[in-house]
Amino acid sequence: MLITEGNLAVDLRNKIDSKYQEVNDLWKDIKIPFITREEAEKAKNILIRKFGAKKFLPPFHSAMNPKAYRVFKPYICLSGDPTTLWKGWRRLIHSLSHKVYRRRFPQRWFDHSYQQAELELEMCKFVIDKGWLNQTLKSKVIILSKDEIKNKKLEKYKILISKWEFRLSKMERNLKTATKYIKKYNKKVKYLSK
Repeated sequence: MLITEGNLAVDLRNKIDSKYQEVNDLWKDIKIPFITREEAEKAKNILIRKFGAKKFLPPFHSAMNPKAYRVFKPYICLSGDPTTLWKGWRRLIHSLSHKVYRRRFPQRWFDHSYQQAELELEMCKFVIDKGWLNQTLKSKVIILSKDEIKNKKLEKYKILISKWEFRLSKMERNLKTATKYIKKYNKKVKYLSK
């Protein structure tokens, strides 16, 4: 069989499609939960730090800064169908994989390439392995009784009192030192003004 440019393009497209199919197959068997802004923010920061690290980037490029990237509305999914690619976890990972891919390969113009699909698959596996879909990124809500709240406040105030007592003792020492130097300089002024 003669290999032509058309055949190469079709083969490449098939490789890319098969890699994206792996990503889609990975999500099929998983129950994808809703995602809050807080979870999306934490996930974004960790994913960018891990996959946008300096070791993956071209020479003379600095590591990606998570603060430079916002959490967009499609990344958050509090209602509707969280399994679609257009919102929630899948959208977050897909979009971040594109951002990281553009930073890793700045000379490439084609976004949906084989390497980008591999990167997205790697990010998906990382999220699943870390257990983030079990809502481990959510902050823990602790419900306290009135007595526990009162005890926490008492502890906090005791700590504050001890800090201010330390500051006061430090100020008293500084005051003694300051008065000592004021007396010393007053004596010198009296001596020199004679």
